[in-house]
Amino acid sequence: MEINTEIKILLIDDRADNLMSISTVLQVDGYTIRTARSGTEALKILLKEQDFALILLDVQMPDISGIETASLIYKRDKLKNIPIIFLTAHSYGDEYIYRGYLAGAVDYIYKPINPSILKAKVYVFAEIYRKTHLLIAREKQLEEMNDRLEDSVCLRTRELLLKHIELEKTHLELKKVHNDLDNFVYAASHDLRAPVSNIEGLLKSLKDLFPHDLLKDEELNIIIDLIIVSITKFKVTLNDLTEIVKTQKSINDDLNRFDIRDIIEDVKVDIRDMIENSGAIFKIIDDGDTMVSFSRKNLKSLFFNLISNAIKYRSSERTPEIGIKIGRDSEYIVISVSDNGIGFNPNDKERIFEMFRRLHDHVEGSGVGLYIVKKIIDNSGGKIEVETEEEKGSTFSVFIRVA
Repeated sequence: MEINTEIKILLIDDRADNLMSISTVLQVDGYTIRTARSGTEALKILLKEQDFALILLDVQMPDISGIETASLIYKRDKLKNIPIIFLTAHSYGDEYIYRGYLAGAVDYIYKPINPSILKAKVYVFAEIYRKTHLLIAREKQLEEMNDRLEDSVCLRTRELLLKHIELEKTHLELKKVHNDLDNFVYAASHDLRAPVSNIEGLLKSLKDLFPHDLLKDEELNIIIDLIIVSITKFKVTLNDLTEIVKTQKSINDDLNRFDIRDIIEDVKVDIRDMIENSGAIFKIIDDGDTMVSFSRKNLKSLFFNLISNAIKYRSSERTPEIGIKIGRDSEYIVISVSDNGIGFNPNDKERIFEMFRRLHDHVEGSGVGLYIVKKIIDNSGGKIEVETEEEKGSTFSVFIRVA
């Protein structure tokens, strides 16, 4: 934005020599001078031009005196802020000077005029005018910038709103697809159970129909055993898929308040054969407050997977020791399950929670247990962390958000 800092001065005096001498002094400093020989002529100029930084007005003029001219000038709203300096050859009394100030004068300069005093006084008012208009111009610039910014913000807000609506629509579509997929997986896994059971039954019936001598055939028995193993794995996979969908759907189902230690004991009863066969030793530590509001079946599934994994992935060189620690902070109930098993590579921390991901093949499993554990925790607004070291063991820390 171009800022005009031209300083215009209106010089009013009935004598041409005064106009010439004063104009010559001021034009040296780059001021633009307009002249008038009377108050009437000055008022005509001011009707067309109001952008004067200063008016130099002779007090004694033939038609309208300087004081009367000043009074007429200041009656117009557009002109009343222009400062007026009176020029006079007389030394008036205080009462007359006071009348001049009442008429709008801001100062007096006495004739004969001292050029240095004239230039100094004009300079003060010229600087006030220049800086005032610079501030006004800057303010206008800021207003224009603010208007552009508001337009930009409004446009951006509209774009973001449209994007949000689009994302919300996409989210709803994805949610519908996801629900449809869950329903399909659940229905498929449920509907496939009967055919698999039928195949298992038909195999048993077929085996019963074989002649006794044929059942002694080693190759045939190997094939039958492989079919049975495949059917068993298929059934396990179907059960796992069903559990995954159930976990996805039941975020807050079966929400109750109960003691975590009771769940741990229930899990230990369910896997007592595994515990007895491995000789696993348990150590449970808590801070006294072991109550939680959660889905009982989901928490049981969580402990079942973590504890059974701690036993399954035990080291052959030592008795499995399983430590369970229960504590809490302001946000979470923190449950840690640690073991002294074979551990795994710390670089695989994130991969172990992927569906069907298995890091060790020497242990039977489908690779969905930890996926289900993480899904349970994620659905409840919590988090799960793991620390591990190969051949030394692992610690899974579950953070359940305090209700």
